[in-house]
Amino acid sequence: MCTGRLERQKISDEAEAEKSRRELLELQAHSAAVESTGQAKAEAQSRAEAARIEGEAAVDQATLKAQVQYSNLIRYLRAQLFNYLSYY
Repeated sequence: MCTGRLERQKISDEAEAEKSRRELLELQAHSAAVESTGQAKAEAQSRAEAARIEGEAAVDQATLKAQVQYSNLIRYLRAQLFNYLSYY
């Protein structure tokens, strides 16, 4: 009789161990999915930030170029006005 009880206990223990292994695998899979999602989110945020910085830099560059062109135009117009006034 003791042998039968021990055998049932062994089967029960093995079943419980298998259940625990399955739960562990499920948790590991969930953890890997969360990690992957977090990494993808971080990469997307990084790309978005890089695009934002590039956009701001392009706007700054265009602004500076426009300012230089405006300054050059003012210089040119002043020179033309000076020449005109010197002529008359």
